[in-house]
Amino acid sequence: MQSLESQLFSFVVTLLMGITIGILFDFYNVAKGVIRPRKAGTYLGDFLFWVITTIVVFFMLLIGNWGELRFYVIIGILAGLLFYLKLLSRVVIKILLYIIYVIKKVLTGIMRVVRFIWFVVSYPVFLIGNIIIIPVGILGRIYNKLSSFAGRQGKRLTKKLHLWFHKKE
Repeated sequence: MQSLESQLFSFVVTLLMGITIGILFDFYNVAKGVIRPRKAGTYLGDFLFWVITTIVVFFMLLIGNWGELRFYVIIGILAGLLFYLKLLSRVVIKILLYIIYVIKKVLTGIMRVVRFIWFVVSYPVFLIGNIIIIPVGILGRIYNKLSSFAGRQGKRLTKKLHLWFHKKE
């Protein structure tokens, strides 16, 4: 027979199991609300939630009462879950949502800094590119016009010379 102290410890662990299940449930629901998975993602998420919950409860049962599943374990888990849902769930959800809000703000700030650094690094490259490309493009167009003009004038000159040489004959 177990001592009263060990029975009390086992019951407290079962209460903590119920609270842990409630925390995992709220964490999963908040994550599901933020991610908004499709149907298959929801099924996968539900499956993973129950696998993780089962593993956590199994290890807590091993710690609490050497893995014995008794009626008081079920009562303790339900009592802990009910206690959590009635008294702590709203606070934990608000904390989780606040943490997500802070993470979003931090990531937004990091993205702004990255964009600014990208602008600072890339602007001189684009500026130099424009300083080089625009004049080179203008010079290229001028060259093309001059070469086509020279080509036309060369053809006119060769025709004139051809006619001049053939007239003398």
